[in-house]
Amino acid sequence: MIIQWIVIAIFVFVGLLYIRLEHGMSKIKILIIIIVGFIFYFTIVNHFTSDQVDLTSPRGIVNGVYLYVGWVGSTASNLWNVGTDTVHSVGNAVKINNTGEDTEKN
Repeated sequence: MIIQWIVIAIFVFVGLLYIRLEHGMSKIKILIIIIVGFIFYFTIVNHFTSDQVDLTSPRGIVNGVYLYVGWVGSTASNLWNVGTDTVHSVGNAVKINNTGEDTEKN
């Protein structure tokens, strides 16, 4: 538990140091960087302390890293494609006529 507080203190220290070095950078960017750092740290801690990951052998460590990187990639892919289904639904509902012909019959 103490190691987690040390890591949090290091994140805060690095964030404050970064603020001092970059006066032109907005505080929102700094906050986002710190939040992303916390998210990565806590997901790594949660993943590698679970019972599913075996850290007693090199093969278990490699499998754990592979599982974590796959999870991060899958999550990033899902976040990247958030609006795809909505755009496809709207596109199918509108059905634009690009042929130039008037399909309306009197």
